[in-house]
Amino acid sequence: MRYNCIFILIFLLICVGCQPTPEAPFVIGKDNGQMIEKAKETREPEKAGGDLYEALGCPRTYVMDIRSDAARVHIQGEAKVILPETDCLPLLYVRAARFDQETVYAFFRALTGGVEMYDIPTATPKAVIEKQIRAAQTELDELVVARGEDDIRVQFKRDEIASLQKAYQDAPETVSLTINDGTLKPYAMTFLGKNRGTATAVDAISDPFGDDAGRWFAVNNDADYADAGSYTFIDQDGNEQFFTPHSGSNLMYAARSGVMVGTYSGGTILADATAASLTGAAVAFPENYTILGYLEPEELHLSLTPADARRQAEELMAACGVTDMFVDGVYLLSDRQEIYGAEYWDPADRAELRARPERQAYAVRFLRRAAGVPVESFFGMSQVRVDDSGYGPEWQYEVLEVALDDGGIQAVHWTGPLTVEKVVTDRAALLPYEDVRSIFEKMLPIVYANYGADRDWDIEISEVRLCLWRIFDKNSFTRGILVPAWCFYGAVDGRPGTNFQPLLIVNGVDGSVIDPLQGY
Repeated sequence: MRYNCIFILIFLLICVGCQPTPEAPFVIGKDNGQMIEKAKETREPEKAGGDLYEALGCPRTYVMDIRSDAARVHIQGEAKVILPETDCLPLLYVRAARFDQETVYAFFRALTGGVEMYDIPTATPKAVIEKQIRAAQTELDELVVARGEDDIRVQFKRDEIASLQKAYQDAPETVSLTINDGTLKPYAMTFLGKNRGTATAVDAISDPFGDDAGRWFAVNNDADYADAGSYTFIDQDGNEQFFTPHSGSNLMYAARSGVMVGTYSGGTILADATAASLTGAAVAFPENYTILGYLEPEELHLSLTPADARRQAEELMAACGVTDMFVDGVYLLSDRQEIYGAEYWDPADRAELRARPERQAYAVRFLRRAAGVPVESFFGMSQVRVDDSGYGPEWQYEVLEVALDDGGIQAVHWTGPLTVEKVVTDRAALLPYEDVRSIFEKMLPIVYANYGADRDWDIEISEVRLCLWRIFDKNSFTRGILVPAWCFYGAVDGRPGTNFQPLLIVNGVDGSVIDPLQGY
């Protein structure tokens, strides 16, 4: 099971200081040029062709039990080592892609199923606001009975009603709706009066004024940036803010936008159903599994099988002409979130959360395949750093997920599509496995020692994969390199994360450690 540790994500997301962007272009610290030249080095004849495990001296299973008393780290595990079904790995230039109109139309028609879709209205009619006020008043009355007049939630609800009443005064009696057929429309991206460039988008909904707002379909393509600089500014409250350009087109769909199904990026994973999706077996649901903060054990609520979920997701990709993505995993999810420190929560809050009906779904996760090799990814972005600040341009990693339940496809989320621009070499010179293993065992304790020397870290490695990983090219947040990389997955202190980020990534060409949040 390829779970990751979310602690790395928290640590690396910290940005130090707030500084204006320097005039000189940013430069990535590692030398991609030297790495590319190293990748082009001629392989030894006996290592070319044949079995990749044999060529790299790689075992099928990596067994470890490593202690570092200085770093207070214990690393153990019996991890499956997964190599691509090929005798070589390429090095490729890639760039951030935009969703073309043909692809957008294909997904729009497949997902909306002939249901009339409309532009998002810019105004709300009086009758709808009046209904919202009545519903909010009912909630307020219930809160007052349960919590008393002085509770902060009661005040928030009173403020909400006051805001709705104010909006009602200026609201029109009727609002005309405009049909949306999925056509991309250009718009000027401006910020603080500055022209950032031109982008294209679709934003459509089937029932704008319904309780659940109906089906929702949206696409937002990257801007063709006219001004790609980052800068800081002081907002109206006197706080320093910053703007930075962002790369990562996205396509989103929800069958009921008012009741979103949890995704692997935000939901709780109950079980890995990947094997069951291939064999047709029932999902192996953990016995008496309990989400932290909920007292009752979870149970399976879906009639849909993992195999059917996988089949429907693959049929959607085929119908939409997506041929370069493959199913990497199928996961049973709950929309219930773990409640950390639940014993300290207000009892009424805990009771309210537990009373909500649970929704479950299968999330079918797709990865890109480039030159026959999987391109690993996770839910997040990399950010070029300017000096020591985090205010450089951002680039979203590619994520494609289809969420399904007994009602069919409930959500689609595709962010950060890539396109291959150029093959640097189709046979990159790779480090032997023993060199990579040595780097991993040396560097992981160092990484965790930096997270906190006043505590112990118990790390279990569950899986190791040789794949392709996207890194930044110099002076660009829309162009990068797919480089062979070793991804080590596992859990820390028995708690896996949910972003699919490896515990450590080692460049398979030069042995450098790749920081996924810095992009190199």
